[in-house]
This record gives sequence, C-alpha cells and structure tokens, in this order.
Amino acid sequence: NNMQHPKLTRTPLKKSALGVLAVAIAATLPTANAEQAYKDIKAAHNVKGRSVVEFVSSECGGCHNPKLTGATGPNITKKRIHEGDKSKKAGRFTYPLSKDLIYATISKGRPGTSMPTWSSDANPIGVALTPGEIKAITEHIYNVDPPKDFHWGMKDMLHSLQPVSTSMGSCHPAENVDDLLLVTERENFSVGIINTKTQEVAGHLPAGARAHGYTFSPDGRYAYNLGRDGWLFQYDLKNLSATKKVRLGLDARGIAISDDGKYLLTGMYIPTQAVIVDAITLKPLKIIDTHHVKDPDGDIVDSRICSVNDVDPKKVGPYFLMALKEGGQVWRIDWSKPDFPISKVANVGKILHDGFLTPDNKTFYLASQSSDWVAAIDVASMKIIKQIKTGKKPHPGEGAIWEVDGVEYAATPHIGDSKATIWRTDTNEIVGNVETGSPGLFIRTTENMKYVWADSVFPPKSEDMTVFEKKPPFKLVKHITDGTQTLHAEPDTEGKFVYVSDWKENVVRIYNDETLELVKTLKGLKTPTGIFAVHRRHETGGH
Repeated sequence: NNMQHPKLTRTPLKKSALGVLAVAIAATLPTANAEQAYKDIKAAHNVKGRSVVEFVSSECGGCHNPKLTGATGPNITKKRIHEGDKSKKAGRFTYPLSKDLIYATISKGRPGTSMPTWSSDANPIGVALTPGEIKAITEHIYNVDPPKDFHWGMKDMLHSLQPVSTSMGSCHPAENVDDLLLVTERENFSVGIINTKTQEVAGHLPAGARAHGYTFSPDGRYAYNLGRDGWLFQYDLKNLSATKKVRLGLDARGIAISDDGKYLLTGMYIPTQAVIVDAITLKPLKIIDTHHVKDPDGDIVDSRICSVNDVDPKKVGPYFLMALKEGGQVWRIDWSKPDFPISKVANVGKILHDGFLTPDNKTFYLASQSSDWVAAIDVASMKIIKQIKTGKKPHPGEGAIWEVDGVEYAATPHIGDSKATIWRTDTNEIVGNVETGSPGLFIRTTENMKYVWADSVFPPKSEDMTVFEKKPPFKLVKHITDGTQTLHAEPDTEGKFVYVSDWKENVVRIYNDETLELVKTLKGLKTPTGIFAVHRRHETGGH
C-alpha cells in the first residue's frame, strides 16, 4: 500500500520570517515548556505503517486537497504556513503558523470544524496517532513543498492488472445474491459479507485500502469495490470469491456501472482524472483528464472526482455523471458511443461531494460543501434547476428519497450541522428539518422501510442513530444509542431488518424495522463502516 509519486515536481519557495499570530488563535499558543516538549519529541519515520507523504496526501488531502492548496479545509502549503495567505480565495489574511501551533491543531483538532482530534481515536482512521507521528506530519507540512502534480497513466494501470490470489478463508455463498450485504472493513483491507437470510457473517474478501465505493452488475454476477488507494477489485457473487484487480490511481473514491453491464466509471482523487474500465476484464479503456478546469471563481484548477453515478438509458439516456470537486462542474458521459462524448454544466457549487438521482433519473442532486447547498441538475438538459440551501456542509452519501401520498421527498444530513434537511423533489423547496444527535454522513430509506434512518457519526453523540417518519411533519420516532460510533444503516431486501455498523466496537447490529428493537449483534468484523446491499442493483436511483 505504498503510494508512488513518480515525476513529482517541487516548487522552490522563498523563506520569510514568521509573523505575529492572529489574536483569535493566540490563546492556543503553547507555553515555553510546551515548546521545549515539542523539541524533545522524536519524529516517527512513518504513520501507521504508511509513509508520511502518503499519509499527508491521503488523510490531510481529503479536506485540504492532496496538493494542500485547500478545499473544505484551508490552504496548508509550505508557502502559506511560512508567509500567511493574502489571497482573495482565503477571504481574509491568515497569519503564518509555527510548528507548535501546527502540532497542537493536529493533536487537538479545532472545535466547531471538521478538523479531528488526531491524538485520540475519534479521527478518520479510528486509531490515535502517537506524538512522534504527529510531529512527523508537522515537520513534513512545515518543511516540505507539496507535490505540484501526480501521475498514474495507462501503462501503470495495465501493468497492475492481475488475478487475485489472496484468500481470506472460506466464504459461504447465498442461494440468492440479493440477500448479501457487503461491509467495508475500513482498516483491514477487506470486505465482510453478511447473509441476511441467516443473519450471519458469511466470510471476508480481500480489498484495497478503506474499501470505499461499491457497485453491482445488473445481472447480479459481479460486485466491484474501489479502494481509496485506487485498487479496483472484482468479486464473483455466485462463488463469493475475488477474481481480479487493477490499480487505477493513487487515491480514489467513486464508481458506477453502465446499465448494460459493459463499462465502469471510476473517479480519482490522485491523479485528477476518471477512468473508464471494461467491467468484465477490468482493462482500462480511457482516461478522462480533469487537470486545468475552470472553477466557480474563474480560477484554473486541477479537480478531483468526487461523485460518480449511472443514468438509466430507458428513462433519460445512456449516461454516466461525474462531479468535479474543485472544478464545481458536472460532466455527463455518453457510454453508448465509442468515443464517450461529454456534456458539461459549470458553476454547480464550490467543493462538490456526494450526489444521487431521483427514481425517474431526471434530477441529479449534488452536495456543494463550501456553498452549503444541494444543487438540483436537470440530467437531460444539463442545466441547474436550483441550489437548495440545506445547511452547513451537506453530506448525503447515497441520499434518501421516498414517496408519501403522491409527494416525493429527498433528504441529506450534514457534516457541519446536527440535522437532516428534507425537501420536495417537485418544487425543490425545503419542507422540514429533523434534529440528529450530532453531524452525520449517511441517510437511508427504501420503499420497503417504514422510517428514514440518519447517522450521527461525529462527536459528541457519535453513537446516535436518528429514526424519523416519512410523512410530514417528519416526526422523530427514536434516537437509537446502542454502541460507540454507529453509522450507515442498510436494510435487507424486504426492509424487515436494518443493519447498522459500529466502527469502534467491531460489530454490526440488526434492528427490527417495525419496532426498532435490537434483534442481534454480529461479531467477527473489523472496523466495519459502510454497508452495501447487493439488492441495490434493482434500485432506480442509479448504480
């Protein structure tokens, strides 16, 4: 899992004296004793088994951009650290930062923001960093120029394509593949398999780092997982075995499959590109470059791909949709034509993230986390219908859409607010908010489920799962508070039982959808997070 950075270009930076820190952060400055303590800390050589550059590019880069130029988090390049930031994009002058302040910020986080406390296990990797690891990151950010560019080309991809020989023990196939749930075992390079008929763990399959995105072939033969390290795995669902894998980038997120089962579209964070792949052979077919695109401010940027979706050709057209995170654009790719032509819509919002489709596939909803809205886009015309101001940093995940009394509703949770916001899909007007225990990441319901479930994975109430009614006024039914850090509710095929991960306790809990009572706790899973049902292949919101 060593990230490679071939042909990285470094930009020399002029040294300058550190300025006076802003009054707003003066209170956080360490004392002389604390400064001496920092000097006494021995920097680690790596961070949790990864090189420092890989850790910074991946973990810090998620919010700050892999080049550290800023996204949902601020610019933390060496130049900004040493000289401050007077740019228009910063919004205000930001002062230079000392090593002590960088160390303190990484260690203790920043209350009221999404900057986690890396010295505790309440962080994105779920394991506390040691003082030496935090110092290594601090020294790297302070002293090393971030890469100017990353490269992973077609030759690299083709060279990595290979059969999977790794086995993680026997798996027990299901009579009906739609009864299977795939569970990301986040820090274990694996995917857990749950059989919802037996309500047992059926086995484990190898995967890339933080097995992030899933999609399923329309015929139910294959499942696909794209890890955050860029490795794409193909799984045979009939035999429950991993068949082949290919590395499509150095850091990746989204994946979708065409409705004819021929093509996969995969979105990369590093490098900034998307890759179209043959869904049977996993041979990469085309690279779609997203360097040098215009963002909503008119600046030319290299943009990560943050959301990838498939559109039903019988409803709208044979399309993939992909969102450009920094670019603020959505590109529609016609997968029915050999040259994969692209249509584009710009100025969707700043720092885009998750997106989902209405059941008729006519409207694409996409979160803009720096604009604090969800954009509604007409898929056929590729025009923006409306930008819905839902709250601070919306994070819909796969989103939630349901119908009551002939009215269709959609909802999103937020990273920056403890609420789920609901709107009508016909008017795109907000019609309700439901308070959640804390900010969250995922919301879920299906036509077979009685309620809507929203998690609260962030502190202070990261154990809270909020359940509310589908019908206005969207009455709160229950705050389920079992466990420690719960997330990503997922139903079985019939919607009778709902499965919820507990990241910290290494279990998945099963609840009765009707009574909300705890039915069973499944053990034998390591750092479970996202749960994805194979029966999603039948859902109408895109694959």
